[in-house]
Amino acid sequence: MGTKNKIDKNYLISIIEDIILNEGISGLSIRKVAKKANISIGGIQYIFGNKEAMIKAVFEKNDDDYNHQIKNLSKDTNSKYSELKAHIEYISKYNSNEELDKISKVITVLLQDKSVFEGLQDWHSSALGSIDTNTDEGKKLRLAFLFSEAMFTSMTLKYINLSEKEQKEIFEDLKTFLL
Repeated sequence: MGTKNKIDKNYLISIIEDIILNEGISGLSIRKVAKKANISIGGIQYIFGNKEAMIKAVFEKNDDDYNHQIKNLSKDTNSKYSELKAHIEYISKYNSNEELDKISKVITVLLQDKSVFEGLQDWHSSALGSIDTNTDEGKKLRLAFLFSEAMFTSMTLKYINLSEKEQKEIFEDLKTFLL
């Protein structure tokens, strides 16, 4: 009796992410993933169903990775703003241009998908809405959050070109003066 081959979904997601990073969403197809994974088109369809589900899987993988990092960064604090502070810390940890380039490309490409874009809009609105701006702590946190997002976006879109040392210094200043 033969053994049934298992398809590794995480392996397929890494192939999909690689295609998205190198060719954009328009370069992604079930056929291309199947060819790169050396499995049948039916195997890809069985796991994902369609192209939109493949895009969603990449987004969810990156979202899971992000949430895991936030959980690790916020576990040692009792502040009601621990998750937002962890988010700022997470962004500040991308002082490696290679790391920043990868996450920036993934986000930029995935934002072409309407549901991803709307999901990130909702997340940002919710994050800002959770801040009590009637307190000094809340006012500082709102500034820190918006500044860190602006820095991340500016670096992602290459509006500013900072060395890793400069990035680190700027985020240390942010944390010193606002958090």
